[in-house]
Amino acid sequence: MKEIRPLTSLRAFAAFLVFMFHYAYVYRPENLGVPFDGEWIPLMPLWRQGQVGVSIFFVLSGFLITRIYFDAIREGRVSWRQFFVKRVARIWPLYLVFAFAQHGVPILRGMLDPSSELLVTLTMTQGFFFDLRYEGLPTAWTLTVEESFYLLTPLVVFVLARLAPGPSRPGARLDAAGLARYVMAVGVLVIGLVAVGEALVRVVTSQGWNWHGFMDSRFHMHHATVFGRFPEFALGILAAMIHRGVDLDRLLRGGRATATVLVSAIVVTLCIWGKDRATLDGGDPPTWLTLLLAYGVAGFTATLILGLSTGGGRLHRALGHPLLVYLGRVSYGFYLIQLTVILEPAVQLSYELGPWRVPALVVMANVLSAGFYQLVEVPARRAIVRRWAGG
Repeated sequence: MKEIRPLTSLRAFAAFLVFMFHYAYVYRPENLGVPFDGEWIPLMPLWRQGQVGVSIFFVLSGFLITRIYFDAIREGRVSWRQFFVKRVARIWPLYLVFAFAQHGVPILRGMLDPSSELLVTLTMTQGFFFDLRYEGLPTAWTLTVEESFYLLTPLVVFVLARLAPGPSRPGARLDAAGLARYVMAVGVLVIGLVAVGEALVRVVTSQGWNWHGFMDSRFHMHHATVFGRFPEFALGILAAMIHRGVDLDRLLRGGRATATVLVSAIVVTLCIWGKDRATLDGGDPPTWLTLLLAYGVAGFTATLILGLSTGGGRLHRALGHPLLVYLGRVSYGFYLIQLTVILEPAVQLSYELGPWRVPALVVMANVLSAGFYQLVEVPARRAIVRRWAGG
């Protein structure tokens, strides 16, 4: 499938949300005794809930993986070997470079002994361990979820092909009955994986296997593992099958695509604001409310993706600007570099820049990420794919 440039730009926005979440809680200058003038405070409700950028990533990943590979694998144009080699080539090279820096620097300084946290970093399994989920590369727990989704992709393709075989080819008309079958197939996957997660928590806790908090609570399972986060991928999967079977350029022609994008973005923003207000009201917000708002973000991210997937007008062309697209391409490094020793000098420098400290830090982080993208990510990915995937 040809690159949908506005979706690449959306990745940059999601990574930026997560970055500002970390700024609001970790990098905020007043936390380190640096005078803070209150710059960007009007946007603090958005920054405090910036973790929703992770949900946007998961929905987008579900969409892209399904849309790119579902038909290619069923038709034999891509083998499972090629699929997994490409996923490894995409994720692991830059991850290992950052992990080496994050662990290597403290070890060389005598501040850290190689231990279990190094083991979970090297195996990218942080997300399964409650006590270790932020150790090593602090953002890598989400990669545990992402990699788990990749491992589940054969199951996703099998269930979709078995329970919802039509339309038989991309572009064939998807009727209401076909859409209902896709909803049923995705629902079976969601219910099945949540049930497996619940069962694992019960077995692990009853048998005392919860080493370092391994799958030791329902909260952790739902928050930080693929079993609980799969519904976000599922919304992306469903959006991909709709994109596959519906002529969106015809359905959303004229100003409809722009309206879909704007309405979806507004609702996502309102859900983020609602989550922030619920959190600030004091005490623990009702679980059903935060869950509803969280899935509101994920659900309308899916409609946002569909709106951005059309030819569109000026808005789509603006989001397809080469600079925004490039920021989307380097967003993996921009996401990984957060909270690492690599970014720390830039953080310290930014504190001297007053009201310009936030944009300056964002620019410096993106420049560093672009360097890693050009020097590590792209060459390594090409070499791995050429060597092990045959192209």
